[in-house]
Order: sequence, then structure tokens, then C-alpha cells
Amino acid sequence: MTDELTGREPTRGPASPRRRFKRRELEIADGGRLALDIDGSIRRFDDHGDTTRTWTPDDPEWPREAIRFGLHSQAPTIAPHGRVPGTRPPRR
Repeated sequence: MTDELTGREPTRGPASPRRRFKRRELEIADGGRLALDIDGSIRRFDDHGDTTRTWTPDDPEWPREAIRFGLHSQAPTIAPHGRVPGTRPPRR
């Protein structure tokens, strides 16, 4: 079944809890190019367009390549759940 507005099939399964990235490509000085995919993975292509290397966000070398796209690695944010005991503001 396709969506009448977008013409796409609905996604199968729950949405990813991960952040989505904007797809971008960069030419690199030593030839080839880098591509950032919406899942955060980075692929390196040679001059012929063949993939020569891939890094995912959990790869220890990912931050070194991500900085080329202006991205910085950071720890995941944890959403607060309720009030923390002992943090109630004083009464006036």
C-alpha cells in the first residue's frame, strides 16, 4: 500500500531512535569523495565511484571523518523522567 500524498510505501517497523542526518557529499583533496548518509554512516568513494571504506557512528574512527562535515561526536542525551528528589525550589 502506498501513501497517496508522497507515493511512498509506509516504513516497516518502528522509527529509529537515532538522529537523522542530512545527506551530503564532499570532494576530497587526494581524489574521490566522501558521502554522509541519513543514518550517519560515512562512505568514501574512489575516482571511479566505487566504495572503498565505510564508517558508522559507533566506529571509533567516525569522528575523524565526521569533522569534515562539521559534525562532532557527543554522548547521547538522556531525557529526564519526573522530578529528582530534593530539587524542589524553596517556598516563599
